[in-house]
Amino acid sequence: MAAASAVSAGLAAGVSETAALAVGDAYRKVKDLLGRRYSSVDVGVVESRPQVSARQVVLAEELEAAGAGADQELAAAVQALLDVIERHSPESATLVGVRLERVEAGRVEVRGIRAAGASGVIAKDVKAGGEFSVTDVQVVSEPPHPQ
Repeated sequence: MAAASAVSAGLAAGVSETAALAVGDAYRKVKDLLGRRYSSVDVGVVESRPQVSARQVVLAEELEAAGAGADQELAAAVQALLDVIERHSPESATLVGVRLERVEAGRVEVRGIRAAGASGVIAKDVKAGGEFSVTDVQVVSEPPHPQ
């Protein structure tokens, strides 16, 4: 779900003071909406370590289970947050299901990836002494922030 990625990107963005204010305002709107409508879902799982993709997956699953995927107001707030991030801190808006960088292992297996408006898997400088396998990757091609 794009909301989990947006929460993570919102926490990572904000290099300049202007960007920090703009992204912060849009982020608070998403977080407030999540708190009001989906109080059983703990956004803190991503807030404590936004760079950890596994935490984003947990948040996305929790939001989906709570019915947030059909929430049009949430979708609009998430879109507004992603638009602000793209405008003020575009390097933070890149969404990736799994990113492997500088990995050296005997065997690498990536499977069962679901990514919406994101790259499914990005692998860079990966050395596998044996098998390197990427399977069962599903990417919804709709970008989270149309240009």
